[in-house]
Amino acid sequence: MLLALGLIAGASAVEAQDLGRPTGSLEVTTDHRRRGLSWSDGDPALDAIVSVPVAGLRLDARATTLRGARRHGGADVVIDPSVSYSRDLASGVSLNVGATGHFFAGSDVKADYGEIDLGLGYALGPLQLDLAANYAPDQDAIGGDNLYLQARASAGIPGTGIEVAAYVGRTSGSTDDPILAARLRPELKSYVDWGVRVERRFGPLALGLRYSGTDVDTRAVVASPFADPDDAGDRLTAHAVVFF
Repeated sequence: MLLALGLIAGASAVEAQDLGRPTGSLEVTTDHRRRGLSWSDGDPALDAIVSVPVAGLRLDARATTLRGARRHGGADVVIDPSVSYSRDLASGVSLNVGATGHFFAGSDVKADYGEIDLGLGYALGPLQLDLAANYAPDQDAIGGDNLYLQARASAGIPGTGIEVAAYVGRTSGSTDDPILAARLRPELKSYVDWGVRVERRFGPLALGLRYSGTDVDTRAVVASPFADPDDAGDRLTAHAVVFF
């Protein structure tokens, strides 16, 4: 958490003339899911993202409605500030490093935590391949530490405005407090998640579907107020996004 805040504060101190054009998006979805788990208790959610390039860095701010999600202590909104640095290693190959904080407004518990991010990307024509690792050091709010590894592929279909993406990920970690560790690992052990997204662009608007699933045994989810078995099953969701 301290690393995330330190990086963000440092990047914010860069001179204003180094700021690039900000971009962003606003999405409405039937269920907000991350790493195969619902973060909005299966309810519709709004997700807003703003990104600003700053002298070789990228500052992102994300806010998502959680609708009083049990997973995060009844929080109404999660705010995710992040800072990242990217550089090209070779033709089509890029490296990304950064840090992200997760701050939960309206939570009844101390739910905030931070992660360190690392990514490697490869672009080949319309095909984009990405490998990512997100590590949350041992923190009270998540009852231990947490490591998420993901492989992702995406490609636009030329002349159609359609993009297809697929991923597979794995979550693992240690457990200090089983009640809180169940927030991110419902069975207190490693699990695998996967998903597919199909999206059609109409200028600044996109409409799409997402499917996500996990190998979590919903019958074995820990009896914790932060882990709902219904949040870990297979789910098909719909979304609409406006880009600006």
